[in-house]
This record gives sequence, C-alpha cells and structure tokens, in this order.
Amino acid sequence: MLRSFSTVAFAVLFVAVSACARGSGERESAAVPLPPAYAEMLAQVAAERGLAPPSTLRVGVVSRDRLADILGGEITRDAARMDRLTTVYRLLGLLPEGIDYAAASRSGLDDAVGAFYVPGKREVWLVRNGPLPGSPAELEPWEQRLLAHEFAHAIQDYHFDIPALERTARTTDAWLALRALLEGDATWTESRWTATVLLPRLASAAALQPPAASAAPPPAIAREVNFQYVNGTEWVALLRGSGPAAVDRLLRDASPLATALVLHPDLPRTGWTPSGAAIPPGAPAEGWQANDSDSLGEFLLASYLQSALPALPAFQAAAGWAADAIQLYRTATGRPAMAWRIRFQDAKEAGEFASRHRELLERRADRLTQRPGMLTADRRDNVTVVQLEPQGNEVTLIFAGQSDAAEALARYLLNR
Repeated sequence: MLRSFSTVAFAVLFVAVSACARGSGERESAAVPLPPAYAEMLAQVAAERGLAPPSTLRVGVVSRDRLADILGGEITRDAARMDRLTTVYRLLGLLPEGIDYAAASRSGLDDAVGAFYVPGKREVWLVRNGPLPGSPAELEPWEQRLLAHEFAHAIQDYHFDIPALERTARTTDAWLALRALLEGDATWTESRWTATVLLPRLASAAALQPPAASAAPPPAIAREVNFQYVNGTEWVALLRGSGPAAVDRLLRDASPLATALVLHPDLPRTGWTPSGAAIPPGAPAEGWQANDSDSLGEFLLASYLQSALPALPAFQAAAGWAADAIQLYRTATGRPAMAWRIRFQDAKEAGEFASRHRELLERRADRLTQRPGMLTADRRDNVTVVQLEPQGNEVTLIFAGQSDAAEALARYLLNR
C-alpha cells in the first residue's frame, strides 16, 4: 500500500496543516503555482478521472524532520469528533487507556507520510529533502504515484468541495463511508494513471512502493485504513462499472453515506436504506449526564468483533446491520459510560450477533455472569460490558469503567 499522508492519518483525521513550522522561527518553503511539467501531470491525472483539472493549485516540499512541526500546529479541524472516538474506542477495548484516537491514527506518520493535500487551500505537499524538482519525472516512481493520488484529491476538492462534504457526514458511520469514497476514488484514479502513463516509461526494476514504515497503527486503526483504501477502491470500481458518472453523483448529491453500502454495493438495487435506532432519553440516576450521541455503522461493528474473533465470522455477524445508535454518558463520579443499541434486519440476525458477541466476551473476560435479561462480563482491561437479551431485532450493549455504573445503565435500559 502506498504511504501518502492519506494512508496513515488523512484516512481518519483529514488533517488541516499549516505551512509554517512552529517553534523554530524559520518558515518552510512556501507552496508555489504548479510548474509546467507538474501542470501537465495534473492534466493527465484529471483525464483519467474524467474531470477538468483545478484552475489553481500549488505545490511545495517539506523535509521529513520538519513534518512534525507543521502537523503539530493544526492537527485537526474536528477535535470534538476525535475526543468522542477516543472515549468510544477505549470503552470498546480498541484502544488502551492513555492512548487517544488522534495519536493512534498518527502512529508511524513521521516515517510513512510521503505526500499530502490540504483541502480548501488547494496545496499539495511532497515530503522530501531538497527543493522541488523541476519535473515530476525527477521524482522516485513511488513519489510520482503519491503525487498522482494527491492530485486526485485536489480534483475532488475543486469539483465537490471536500470540507463541505465532510460537514454532511455527521455520524462516524457516514464519515468513514465518505472517507472510503474519497480514498477509493483517489486510489482508483492514481492506479489508472500509473498503468497508462507511469509504467510504460519505467524500467522493469523501478521501485513502485515507498520504504516501509518502522511503526504501525493499532489493529483497529489499521482496519480502518484497509477499509478506506481497499474496500473503498473496490466499491469505486464497481460504481464506475455502471457508468463513469456514478461516483460523481454520490459526491455531488452530498447525501449521507453508510459503511454498509461500501461493504455491500448491491444494497441500493434492493431499495435498502438505513433504518432508525434510538436509545431512550434521560439518564439512569441522579448526577449522570447524557452527552454525545453517534452512529458507528456496520464496518465498526465488524471491527469491534474482530478485536477477539476471526475476520470472517466477525463480518458475517455484522452483516445483518440495519442501524445503530450510541449514547455516551458521564456518571456521577465523572467516569464515561456508553450504551450501544444495534438494529438488525430481523430477529434471526440479532440472535446470531448476540451469540457471536457472547463469544467475544468469553475471550476477553475472565468471568461472565448470567442474570435475567442480561449477561455481564468484566473485561481484563477493567471495562464492564453488559449484553441485554435481544428485543426483537435489536441488541443493546452497555460499557462502563465501573461495574456498578454498567449495572445501573443496564437496568435503566432493560425492556426500554
């Protein structure tokens, strides 16, 4: 897999970066209008994508040892989402205590990033030492591929306004599906350019892959990257099979997406749309506060199961997903708790998920306690999980760092 900025961090953060290094008092080289040879390459990439190239685009170079300074200034435009996902991932056991989502997403970034695009500012940056070469042909072949990928993002931004698209993705499920569409489209376009333009002029021994990174993100983050690049590219290829404008329609309509559509591209032909799931309002006890709500979607449901189960049964158990809702709480003692209600296509699918989730709890907890209407597990990472008995086609899960808080929330939601 190519290591652009997108691959490691953009896929999960879509970082807004500053072109000015902080703390050193020394300004990095500013991005400049595309030199003619770069403009020619942009036109080639745009032709493969089937859209006009941006009328204005700038390119710059930043050295790897200055990358952290640049990225440290404005690491994300969406700190609230990052904070919420940190809480959710820790409660799900996908991140250990003390590691936040943004930091985990950037694991290996300093070694891996080779290029990035800054949406809104219409700037493409290459991460390398020395000045910008006079022509893309002077770059390493893998650098040319990264540049083609980021040019594809620039084309998307010019025609569809990436920041505006992000504002329509109000849930984590929609956000990840949008990332899969954008990254899949850029990867498909870069692959086409590589096959038609780059490969014919290269020697057979040319290196098409960048040097391997020395660090890797946590498994859950790696699964997200794989989803956006691999599943996303497969999805885009299938969409384009029905016509070159199919991807453009999804981007232009700016309608909320769902990861289920990425995993099951045939769903639109069945008339499928996400249904609703809701958690009763209020809180289980005095002093509790109901905070953020969200929808995680089918992919993250499967990723959560993969934390203890093999991939195939995890995705099979999640495949009946129809909708979900999470509600985050702050207990009277200030600790986080979470309810996750998942609606499936039917009661049979809900029962199959509940059975697989019990297997997960058996693998991640030393002791399970069965009581009327609920199964309680004290995970080895000191999170208590309660699984309520399926109610029709819905399964409700409770997560809290304190067992009494998990029990209180479970009693509150039981049969509601």
